[in-house]
Amino acid sequence: MDWEVLLPAIMFIVAGAVGLVISFAGIAETFLQGLQMISLYILLVGIIFLPGGLLKGGSPTLKGPGGAFAALGIVTVISIGIVMAIVFF
Repeated sequence: MDWEVLLPAIMFIVAGAVGLVISFAGIAETFLQGLQMISLYILLVGIIFLPGGLLKGGSPTLKGPGGAFAALGIVTVISIGIVMAIVFF
């Protein structure tokens, strides 16, 4: 993993997602289309950088059953969050 690429990618993804939530929530009605486009662009840049940060130097390996359990928990929580966001928004 390359932390110099991974951390900005995560921050771009978070900033883009927050911008999209703000624009679709109706908080910023005056510059709605501009905020959506910039937020989507930032989110896309983060998604493009993410594999580069994760896979530099080989794919990450999990050590022992604790790492596998943690990875399973993180993926489960993210999946449930995405499904809830789709269902309720």
